Amino acid sequence: MATVKTEFGRANKKNVRTVYLNIRQGDSRKRINTQIKVFSEEIDKRTGFIKNMEKAIQVEKLRLKIEQRITQLEVKVTGVDSKNADYIASKVDDSRRPTDDFFAFTDKWLSRTDIKGKKNYLAMLNSIEKFQRCRTLPFSDINYAWLKDYEMFLKNKPRAQSLYIGSIRHIFREAMLELNTDDEIVIKSDPFLRYKAPKQVLKKGIRALTERDIINIYNYHSNLPGGRAQLARDCFILSFCLMGMNSADLFSATKIKKQVIMYNRMKTKDRRSDNAYIEVNVHPFIQDLVKKYRGSTHVFNFYTRYSSFVDFNRAINIGLKDVGRAVGIPKLEFYQARHTFATLSRNLMRFSKGDVDEALNHVGSYSIADVYIAKDFSIINDNNFKLLETVFKEQLEAAKKII
Repeated sequence: MATVKTEFGRANKKNVRTVYLNIRQGDSRKRINTQIKVFSEEIDKRTGFIKNMEKAIQVEKLRLKIEQRITQLEVKVTGVDSKNADYIASKVDDSRRPTDDFFAFTDKWLSRTDIKGKKNYLAMLNSIEKFQRCRTLPFSDINYAWLKDYEMFLKNKPRAQSLYIGSIRHIFREAMLELNTDDEIVIKSDPFLRYKAPKQVLKKGIRALTERDIINIYNYHSNLPGGRAQLARDCFILSFCLMGMNSADLFSATKIKKQVIMYNRMKTKDRRSDNAYIEVNVHPFIQDLVKKYRGSTHVFNFYTRYSSFVDFNRAINIGLKDVGRAVGIPKLEFYQARHTFATLSRNLMRFSKGDVDEALNHVGSYSIADVYIAKDFSIINDNNFKLLETVFKEQLEAAKKII
């Protein structure tokens, strides 16, 4: 059987030495770099042991892990190659084999994928680091018990429970597809066959505002016309009047023709066969507001003010705090415009849930019917105009008198 012994590299100018594990098999030798560094004075000259207990334990754990892998390897493999130290090192050295560390794999996976929501995966990694108190996590450690413990760690963050554990499941299965081969099974079991991530229970409708709230926001005017609060108010009204258009789409939409905004919803365009395409008519009531923020290469000029839609959304929500305080709506958020559009469309105007779903650019529950029915956006746009003419009835009548 191959042996594994601790060795030290030559001291550099700072008197620091690298710790190696030397695999010996017959006449062949192969060093594995542990990436652990020690000062020369940390090595006991008489025994050759590392005096620093923390580093000594790290090295010994690595040595025992390598020995265990060699034992498993020798049970599986026979022949000339298995008696060669270099071959053995190629199978047991983490730096030369597919990474089985969750952090390392996720970092590599994120670097080569164009998936949206990367920030959620990065937030998930930071959360696990706090939970683990280190930034290493072998896939073998992610079992049912670990997932339940992590779920408990997030008990006061139901949204994170659902989002982060769902992200872990996604990465775990991506790793199984990539790392497991016909020759070697790196990840031996899938804990998500037993473990079910908790689902976030949403309290329906609580984020929707009343008609009066919408009017109060519309009537708000900042003492600083070009300030963040005024921008936030304007964008909130735009979103409500454009069938709950998201901030990411207000920022990114590039096509408008004859007062019709045509765009693909950023959040879901890569997950839908229709690329989440929608057409939204601009009601005359907000034409001046659209003109105020008209862009040259985009529908709106927000892209010239902010470097990304993330920064744009953050600025709006900060500004809405001032608007909310002024109109008596604590913790006002931009997404409430979308919730309010949906709620008033259904509860005030009695539009069908299917029409509300389509106006929100959701997939809906009519996938079979959608195969047969040609897309006609005039229905949801007519509904939207009726909603606006009901909510802003007084403002529209006042405008007619002025004209």
